[in-house]
Order: sequence, then C-alpha cells, then structure tokens
Amino acid sequence: MQHDEKTHVPVTLQGSGVVILNERGDILLVRELGTPGQKEKAGLRVLLVRFLNAYLGRFPDGVLILWTIWLAEPLPDQTASPTLTDEVAEVRYVGKEEFAQLYDAGQIRMYQTRLFYEDALRERARWEKAGA
Repeated sequence: MQHDEKTHVPVTLQGSGVVILNERGDILLVRELGTPGQKEKAGLRVLLVRFLNAYLGRFPDGVLILWTIWLAEPLPDQTASPTLTDEVAEVRYVGKEEFAQLYDAGQIRMYQTRLFYEDALRERARWEKAGA
C-alpha cells in the first residue's frame, strides 16, 4: 500500500536542544526574560552523550512543533555564563524535587521540558546500568 498526502502531518516549527545533566542528575534550567528566543543561552560547552528522542508538541494556537533533543553533559571546569544577557534572568541546576516544585507552581513553561528531563534521567540510568 502506498501512502499519500493524507498521511503527512505538516509541522510548522522545528526545534532542537539538549538536556544538560550534571554528575548528580540535576538539570540545567534557563529562566528567560520576556519572550523566549531561539538561541542557545547557557554559555556552556557540552558533550553530546546520545540522542534522546524526537517530541511532537502543539502550541495553544494549534501550531505543531517537532523537537529533537540530545542528552548532554557539561565539559569540566566551567560555569554557566549566559551568552544573551538581555534574554536570560538566571541559569542554574535544579534537582528532581525542586524541578517538581517549580513545575507544580507553573514556573516551568512547557510540559515538554518535564518530558525531556524525565526521559533524560531514565536514559542516563539505563546507560549507567549497562556500564556505558
């Protein structure tokens, strides 16, 4: 059976990013000022550990976005130094408990961020268990 245009779902926006975990499994969060931009903001050099997943989301206006996300670790001996200081209010690591509190309080803007973090923790645990 051949698939035709009815099986295609047009995706208006694409995004890519990384979930940066430190050695404790804390996630690096960037709190933005005003309207979120489209550039890397944390100012960290990272090692891409592995492809995490592709995620399809929908904005409130119905526009679809496809994210491709990588699991990453910061390279040693550096601190976050925001590259777009006019867009960044804060860059810091938070653990699972604080992340959950921020999410429940509505301080984490996107549900997908929670999915990214949960998937990153699962993947990291799986890969550490396998001895990678």
